[in-house]
Amino acid sequence: MLSTQISGEQTSVLVDTAPDDRYFSRLRGTFGPFSLTLRIGPLEMRLDGLSELQSDGLRRRFSPFAAEASPRPDVQVTLHPAGVDQFLRLRRDGSCETYRLESRRTGSRLTLWSYEFAGRLDSTEGRASLALVEESGDLFDRGLENFLRVLTAFYILEQGGVLLHASGVVRGGAAHLFFGPSGRGKTTVTHLSPEDVVLSDDLSLVVRKGDGFEAAGIPFGMAHHRVPDSRDSFPIASLNSLIQSREVKRESLTGARALAELSASLPFVMQETRQSSQALEVIERLLAAVPAYRLWFRKDPSFWMVVEAEGR
Repeated sequence: MLSTQISGEQTSVLVDTAPDDRYFSRLRGTFGPFSLTLRIGPLEMRLDGLSELQSDGLRRRFSPFAAEASPRPDVQVTLHPAGVDQFLRLRRDGSCETYRLESRRTGSRLTLWSYEFAGRLDSTEGRASLALVEESGDLFDRGLENFLRVLTAFYILEQGGVLLHASGVVRGGAAHLFFGPSGRGKTTVTHLSPEDVVLSDDLSLVVRKGDGFEAAGIPFGMAHHRVPDSRDSFPIASLNSLIQSREVKRESLTGARALAELSASLPFVMQETRQSSQALEVIERLLAAVPAYRLWFRKDPSFWMVVEAEGR
């Protein structure tokens, strides 16, 4: 996700632009008059200020998450042309760098910016402004999705859930989540499960459901840009920390180790004290409700034999 490697280009200008209140106060125009509502698990986001091109493209791209508008979405995001070609600049020497995302919080306002976007959320009003350097294409897609990912993590935490850096696969009506750092095999697991419902190959939404938890997909974050098979949520049967190996086995993951490994897979919310405390509380409740394991697997479907053995 945010560990994407970006190739630098030769440029003579290397000054980053950090958007401030004056910058956002000057954002008057939008891309157009169209709107789109997205329903992601229990969250509802409305995107305003879209051009017809953006509206049609996003409605196709995010189907089946596009929904009828309601009078009170969780957050309204208004899109604006940025008026600049970049906010953060790539290195001049042509080397690769990890995708950078900067943030600043002032009271109830959270400001985020990266190479291709700058966004500001006012959490008390449930409104956000998002400035994008392009109307369409890769820069538009990446900027919009990265901003919406952060909003998803923020709002689901307020509702007692978390956004987890994990792939999610539904088998037998129950979701199994596979988590770990990039390169551990989250996407591989989904490729090895072609007959199952795939919620995500990178980011899974863990939502509170009564006294338990369910998993839901989100319409962005898929490594191969494929919309999840379903926007429904499913009871979580297991949490699996992935380890690629020649052997296939599973052992229980409990206590402080389980808390640490799951917490390390939470994007965006562990940098601030209040949010990190909330997130840890949610993870503790999740581990009390759902069994966690370390799962050693090789690149074939045999791992499902040990995953499903627990339920027999």
